[in-house]
Amino acid sequence: MKAKALLLGGLLACTALTANAQVKKGFRAGITAGMNVTNITDMNMDCRIGFNAGARFEYNFNPNLYLGWGVQWSMKGNMKEVEERGVNVKVKDNAHYLEIPVNIGGRINLSDDLSLFGETGPYFAVGTCGKIKADATALGQTGSADTDFFGDNGANRFDAGWGLRAGVEVSSFQIHMGYEYGFTKVWDNTSAHNWNFNVGVTYMF
Repeated sequence: MKAKALLLGGLLACTALTANAQVKKGFRAGITAGMNVTNITDMNMDCRIGFNAGARFEYNFNPNLYLGWGVQWSMKGNMKEVEERGVNVKVKDNAHYLEIPVNIGGRINLSDDLSLFGETGPYFAVGTCGKIKADATALGQTGSADTDFFGDNGANRFDAGWGLRAGVEVSSFQIHMGYEYGFTKVWDNTSAHNWNFNVGVTYMF
């Protein structure tokens, strides 16, 4: 009788483990949002804060290996503020991209509801809109001007580069950080490239 009970218990345990593995295998989707700390190289400008938001998708080949991709809006650019002899000038580059990252990732499952993950891969982006805005204050007078960031004489709309992403997942919530570096030039005949450090939260359904 005890042997039958142990055998039945073993079968139930195996069934539970198999069911748990099946939950983690296959396709799932989620929503993501976060903050960017971004700049453009070789411009002698300061970092600026931007935001990102979009949809996240994963295909889990097994509990430890997956393909992750997404479609997200991401605000990049830089800024500079200079004050000299009573003249204050603020310049902001605001560049909005529609971005598609495609990463291969690995996951370490610490428990049923807790795991660590890391991934890397290329990203592809298209500039949707953007402005270069300048504000000046001198002798109590203020003025401003702006121009399109993209366009015929502006920045290249297409951007592509490489990214890293790592974090922890707790009960379907992913808390993560990442870094991206653009391989394409922001402007022709320059050595300016986008880079972006980001942190965010993703909820996977």
